[in-house]
Amino acid sequence: MTLRPLSDLSAADWFVADEAPLILRSSLGPSGFEAYARVLHQEISPGHGDRAEGHLDDSSLRTLGEVLTRHTTTAGACHFALWEGYGDIHGGDPARFLTAFTGPPRWPGRIFTKEKPPPPVPPAFPEHVMNGPLLRVNDQDYFLFAGPLGEAGRWGAASYGHGIPRDLNSPNLMWPADQAWFVTTSIESTWTGVGGSTELVEALLHEPGLEVVRARYDERSLR
Repeated sequence: MTLRPLSDLSAADWFVADEAPLILRSSLGPSGFEAYARVLHQEISPGHGDRAEGHLDDSSLRTLGEVLTRHTTTAGACHFALWEGYGDIHGGDPARFLTAFTGPPRWPGRIFTKEKPPPPVPPAFPEHVMNGPLLRVNDQDYFLFAGPLGEAGRWGAASYGHGIPRDLNSPNLMWPADQAWFVTTSIESTWTGVGGSTELVEALLHEPGLEVVRARYDERSLR
């Protein structure tokens, strides 16, 4: 099962209209939650301190989802947004490099026959999704999807071809239908922001599978 793309973007109206400063909305989500936290991303090279930017690894995303599930009444009905700007979503020449050295060997029929160029890599999603309405948040555009929380990150993207799966980014925005919490992963951030109840943040702080710190909903704390 994969997430379902949406053309109706009204599920996002409640936080798109939030009047909190841009830096807070893009880092921690909308205002009004009891508590906020930062979920630190995995280190790229353990022990060196450099963390992955803009992406939660599969293990962390799964563990985060398990905690979030216990703090919403609508875990089966959630929304997920994926930044439209990732090059591998669009396919074409930028993605062709990923398949340039894969697939069956090419045996020329004649020594001097000019080899045909490989076909362009198709986009990740069907035309009606690629050309459909995009969610505009904080001057950035997103594809919007819906589905169970347990399917987070399963976008249903087409493969690159030659059996190469297209593993896209983790959700950049994520929230349940009951609006009990909000998760945001900025494309350049080394941590994921979570807003929700005090109980949710306490649960995250005590989750051994995640590295979490409290966050203040204050512009100065993000500088």
